[in-house]
Amino acid sequence: MASKRKTRKVRKFKQVNFKLTYQQKKRVDAFCRKHKTTPVNMYKKAILLYLSNNGYGAHRQAEPSISEKQMSIFDFVEDPSIQQYGL
Repeated sequence: MASKRKTRKVRKFKQVNFKLTYQQKKRVDAFCRKHKTTPVNMYKKAILLYLSNNGYGAHRQAEPSISEKQMSIFDFVEDPSIQQYGL
């Protein structure tokens, strides 16, 4: 009895273009030769590293939404005892 295969989720890709100077391209090529990788993989890893260091990692935490009426622990509320005794 043959088991059914699960269908893979289709990945969508977007093309990105940017320009490098001659010196930058030489440095990228030298880095890739030294670490035995391709320039495309190096670019992808560099982008992922940059994003994860700046708060856009795989497990991004959503900022909690705070309504205008919600009180903060830093709000100063006058103490009624101070008003009574004029301290």
